[in-house]
Amino acid sequence: MNPALRKGFTTGTAAAAAAKAAAIMALSGRLPEVVSVTLPGGISTLAINIRAASRHDSKDRSTASVIKDGGDDPDATNGLEITAAIRVINHDGAEVIIKGGDGVGIVTKAGLQIPVGAHAINPVPLAMIRTAVREAVPNGLIEVEIIVPDGQRAAGKTFNSRLGILGGISIIGTTGIVEPMSVEAIRATIRCDLDVAYEENSLRVYLSPGKIGEDSLRSIFHGVHVVQMSNFIGDSLHYAATKGFREVVIGGHPGKLAKLLMGYFNTHSGKSPQAAGFVAKYFGLKGEYNTVEQIIGHVQNTEKFNSLAYDIAAKIKTLYGFSSVDVLLFNMKKQPIGAAACTK
Repeated sequence: MNPALRKGFTTGTAAAAAAKAAAIMALSGRLPEVVSVTLPGGISTLAINIRAASRHDSKDRSTASVIKDGGDDPDATNGLEITAAIRVINHDGAEVIIKGGDGVGIVTKAGLQIPVGAHAINPVPLAMIRTAVREAVPNGLIEVEIIVPDGQRAAGKTFNSRLGILGGISIIGTTGIVEPMSVEAIRATIRCDLDVAYEENSLRVYLSPGKIGEDSLRSIFHGVHVVQMSNFIGDSLHYAATKGFREVVIGGHPGKLAKLLMGYFNTHSGKSPQAAGFVAKYFGLKGEYNTVEQIIGHVQNTEKFNSLAYDIAAKIKTLYGFSSVDVLLFNMKKQPIGAAACTK
């Protein structure tokens, strides 16, 4: 991470801050300009500005909102208004009931940390919201509703629909802080997608580095759940093996997948060289080729690409211990150019 980049805070932190401000309003009628939110672990706190608050709305609730600030991280939720509405049901209870409202997605697939049918507010933010409310109102039965007015639109820019979270964003965060340009967020999303895939089929998983492989596999295997690995192929395969998948089907362009034979399991261009030279040498070609797609147009030999697919599959099987690995190769037009299975 570049130390010059500014950190931000998660949607979970924003929701906790809004809930605390609304709880203060409910108890005292006072609008706090800033609230202090206890971060996970209970050791440190973060001061969060409150955008707006009202004493009561039409449902006899106190509300407050926070503008989610992701710092210098290019996050789809950056700038969203996160609102909390608080209703004190009675002053004798001890429970804080938290639910999602408009703009918070609903889980429709098993395998996530949240049960099917529930709003997508992850366990750490739930704990943060409870702590924040109790810091403001120590006693009483309290209902908290988290609302994201523009959440449904913003969700279209996230991976939520792939994970089966529909109708809005997720209230997430494990540390309360957003580390700018963090690749861990991408890895976490891939792991979540693998968890969902495991609930659907615990034996076989379908993987691809990107849209070429995903669309092609879904066409061939009739709409199966395909997990996009992005450039984190090694991380994804390791997690899939740890999860317990035994059979792996991988589809993608050889310009990406051939890098595995070169020993690069993070295939980002900044982490690995281009594969054109390697593939040309693999096929015994003379001359220079700028791209693997150029080689595909020149070779047009299915057996050669079948051989390349087999060697990729064999390397994956050897390294990760799957019982079978199928590799399907496609060109940029999503046309199949080679395939092989390794089961030995």
